[in-house]
Amino acid sequence: MQTTAKTIEKIVSAKNNRKKFFAGATAVAASCVLVHASGFRLPEQSLNGTALNSAYIAGAYGADASYYNPANMSFGRESSVYSVELDGSLIFIPGFSFTTGDRSVYECANNNQCATQVSGRAKTTLQPVPKLFFKTRAYGSENWKTSLGFSFTTPSGLSMDWNGTGGGFLDDVGIAMLELNPVVSLSYKDIVSFGGGFRAIYTSGSFNNTLYVPYSLGGIINGVTKTEQESNAADWGFGYNAAMSVKPFAFADNKILNSTTIAVTYRSEVAFNMKGSLTSKSYIDSYGMKGIVGMDADLTLFADLPHILNIAISQDYGRIRAEFVYERTFYGSARIFEFAYTNQYFYNIEGNLKDTAEAAANAANYDAVKYGNGWRDASAYRLGVTYFGDKWTFMGGIAYDETPAPQGKFGIPDADAYIMSFGLRRNFIEDKLNVGLGYSLALKDNRKSFIQSKDGLGQLHLLTIGAKYTW
Repeated sequence: MQTTAKTIEKIVSAKNNRKKFFAGATAVAASCVLVHASGFRLPEQSLNGTALNSAYIAGAYGADASYYNPANMSFGRESSVYSVELDGSLIFIPGFSFTTGDRSVYECANNNQCATQVSGRAKTTLQPVPKLFFKTRAYGSENWKTSLGFSFTTPSGLSMDWNGTGGGFLDDVGIAMLELNPVVSLSYKDIVSFGGGFRAIYTSGSFNNTLYVPYSLGGIINGVTKTEQESNAADWGFGYNAAMSVKPFAFADNKILNSTTIAVTYRSEVAFNMKGSLTSKSYIDSYGMKGIVGMDADLTLFADLPHILNIAISQDYGRIRAEFVYERTFYGSARIFEFAYTNQYFYNIEGNLKDTAEAAANAANYDAVKYGNGWRDASAYRLGVTYFGDKWTFMGGIAYDETPAPQGKFGIPDADAYIMSFGLRRNFIEDKLNVGLGYSLALKDNRKSFIQSKDGLGQLHLLTIGAKYTW
């Protein structure tokens, strides 16, 4: 035992007492909040968006065009009226049991080579979120018209409560994100229109979880330290969005070609420097080392909501409108996990091997527990169909949504999604009031994920109800 201690003391000296303290690894856990902000982005923000799986860009109309495509506020259907819409969505993720690698073992935690499995349980998630949309009627001359609007949405937001040995890394995690987006549009005749606006987003999160972080002392002694942490952080972020819609065959004699609309929308990257606090406790108990290392610190988390580009085409066939949307989300260039902490205060180092415990802490490989390693750009393909009746509107859609997360590696568990949706609306009060609902179901195959569900495909249900008034 004395030999081990002396060996470690030499390693400590060689490292010049560097202060990459292991508790910093727990700060990475706070990045879980940002993963929900980025990876679990909710593109379905309105009733129509839910019912069409967000295949609702070129054909967007009414109040919620202020979010999906502000260029259309003064262009096409409902451009001549004021419109306000209030929607409420309910996110439902059924609970499920799963197995995952035992990350208390060094080879699993450090190299992702997991010989043994442990169990975990994801509790049911039930999260309500409100949305509000508004636009004015189009004002102007016969040729040029303009319209103003805004949207109040929740672009991301989720709470998760996982437990069991395998689920501690997502124990009691919550994120709230609210976005206000005032916009303006300018159109020329009914041929081309431009739109854009300013984005102001407030985000806050609070969470506690448990991580198993590997360490290597000079390649001589390897081990894993269990760390429990509680964190909170919040910040404002700002950006912009821009849109364009064009009817390339507006002068054609063919009525079907007249309605062809091509649209492009862009939402800028929004950067967050989230300020908050971190409290952590690291347990070291191996190779003669025994200690409990506590830390309180001021925490800053740097993360971005990524750039989003949509290219869409819609086509009317009498009362039927079909739309295809290609979406590209640039996760690969976004800061997902960068952190800093200041004013660290360490305490409660127990036992007679204080330097040894600190050495193990300094040698921690906290890159191994980053939730966003290897994230890449991701694409989504969306197809929606709408039928416009005299009183009723019916909608349906399908979509394929790629995950940005690498498969089989530790992080936020995610997989490619196969999505289907439907919805309907009905007019009342001389067609001024319109109410309805939309439903979307996303199915995810986690066979390549580092967690393996015991209950089949992963599911995310989204139900949106809403009311729109025009005048």
